[in-house]
Amino acid sequence: MPTIKDIAEFTGLSTATVSRCLNRHPYVSREAQLAIELAVRELGYRPNSAARSLRSGRTGRVGVVVPDASHPFFAALVAGAGQAAAAEGFDLLLQQTETGEWHADRLLEPVITAGVDGLLVASELTPWEQYAAALSGFPVVTCDQALAEIDLPAVYVDHYESTLEGLAHLRDRDSRSIVGISSTSPAASCDRLRRAAYREFALGNQGVTVHELYIDADTPEAGSQLFPKLMALEPRPDAVFTGSDDIAAGLLVAARENGVDVPARLKIIGFDDSPIARVLRLTTVRQPVRRMGARAFTLLRQLMHTSPSSPSPRAIADRPSGVQRVRVRYKLIARETT
Repeated sequence: MPTIKDIAEFTGLSTATVSRCLNRHPYVSREAQLAIELAVRELGYRPNSAARSLRSGRTGRVGVVVPDASHPFFAALVAGAGQAAAAEGFDLLLQQTETGEWHADRLLEPVITAGVDGLLVASELTPWEQYAAALSGFPVVTCDQALAEIDLPAVYVDHYESTLEGLAHLRDRDSRSIVGISSTSPAASCDRLRRAAYREFALGNQGVTVHELYIDADTPEAGSQLFPKLMALEPRPDAVFTGSDDIAAGLLVAARENGVDVPARLKIIGFDDSPIARVLRLTTVRQPVRRMGARAFTLLRQLMHTSPSSPSPRAIADRPSGVQRVRVRYKLIARETT
């Protein structure tokens, strides 16, 4: 295994200069940095994380908590965070919350024993009281409206405004009986925001009805199984805002199988702009998921080098101005299903 001494011999620089560069200290010339970067690649050098941890009190690992890493949204989020983390010399420790019965101690075990320097959370941790005390004073950044009611730094897309824009898009294309889909999970913050947007839109647009239907899985199969329920509604819907590309894809396939013309008789909007949306030409709300993951890691890195966050169960309205909440831009992408 190559060492700092090997890099010094390869470059002709002192071991002190190599050490300063690898530990990102200032006062290393650009020429020396380039020479050391080349040596690192040529020799296959990897830093000794245990030694670094002893010197700095840090592990070089960041925990990431998601419901299901196989879901396209969370896979992209983890990929974005992982790319940003790798560029800074950090590894990711992944936890999934939908792999069985979940308890706070199972999540916190790697934080305490394996050790991480901070936590990215894209899953609802309920009840929050089980986690708050253990994570108090620990750097935590949430993603995509997870734990939206808790006083924590966050990187997110505005699901309320994006839902209103999607509904307005359907209205402007002459839809008058719209169905809004949301999760049955009471803990999902983004779905609570969508439901609020459905009701707000219905109140503010005379002549447009917005039905609400609930679904317990975010998959194409669930979307396909939802189709008969849509067709049984009165008046029959002429548009659906799904909040999910996978659900939208399942609905689209079921509509075609049952001879329902999309978009002439039924307009469909997804959410995320995942690969399946582009393949099926779904109208959708694009959120830059990989960028969100990278931005979340960057914010966490800043917290780890300044003062750690102190999560507390305060409401959004009471959030102090010092808590950073970074909103990333979304974009409605109109394709062939509207």
